[in-house]
Amino acid sequence: MNNSYIAFEGIDGCGKSTLAEKISSQLNQSGINNVLVREPGGTKVGEGIRNLLLSHEYVVSEFTEALLFAAQRSQLINEVVQPNIEKNIKIISDRSAYSSVAYQGVGRELGYEKIYQLNDIAINSLWPQKVILIDIDPKVALARQAIADRIGSDKIEFFEKVRAGYLEIAKKNSSNFLVLDGESSIEHNLTEINNWLNFDDTK
Repeated sequence: MNNSYIAFEGIDGCGKSTLAEKISSQLNQSGINNVLVREPGGTKVGEGIRNLLLSHEYVVSEFTEALLFAAQRSQLINEVVQPNIEKNIKIISDRSAYSSVAYQGVGRELGYEKIYQLNDIAINSLWPQKVILIDIDPKVALARQAIADRIGSDKIEFFEKVRAGYLEIAKKNSSNFLVLDGESSIEHNLTEINNWLNFDDTK
């Protein structure tokens, strides 16, 4: 099915969560069934892993971090994403497996292909069909955050690498990525997203 699994991506503070919520709300108002999910999280198991991953209480090694993200994602795909797609219900996701490729693969320097393959196994090759990447200068994005979680507290250099990783992913998957300016207005970006996804043709 076309546009069944749509993900919003970008570094912390880019504004993707707001846009994901607004698109989900628009679909509800149009009578298009959808489920809004977030990563990490989205299931009871996933929310438990989220608390561990984002808490300042734990020191998590880089590859352990990648494995934990993959584990919560596997649970989300099997428990929520796949079953709803099979019911013709759209998935609007705040992050996806592409986050790990950018954050752990490129940002943590664990390897683009290595983390891609790890997640491909975890999600049984069910990658988002459409991805909206909100691109923004890390300095601008991080200044928006009042309180940062463990990963959001990392150094600016880390987020510069993550941003570069995202742009590399978008370039390699240009046919199903829409890259938007995170400093543009919400209204402008919503218009761009709606024009690109063209939901009227995918009910």
